[in-house]
Amino acid sequence: MIDNEANRRQHEQMQRELEEANDPRNRYQKQLDAWWQSQRDLDEEEADIYYVGGFQERWSETPSFIKSRRDRDWHIK
Repeated sequence: MIDNEANRRQHEQMQRELEEANDPRNRYQKQLDAWWQSQRDLDEEEADIYYVGGFQERWSETPSFIKSRRDRDWHIK
């Protein structure tokens, strides 16, 4: 009896989630979120670039003897 109840509730929850995923508004929001995240990723990549003597360098690839947030190994101890 308990197993049947659990299966029924699980099935109902799955049905609600599928209906929510198929809602046009949620699909559009998912597309918008993906686009927005790609824009944020692009901005982050552009913020990583700086120029030295006419050459393009990346903060993330520049070695440093001082630990800063831009270092690749910032969180490594």
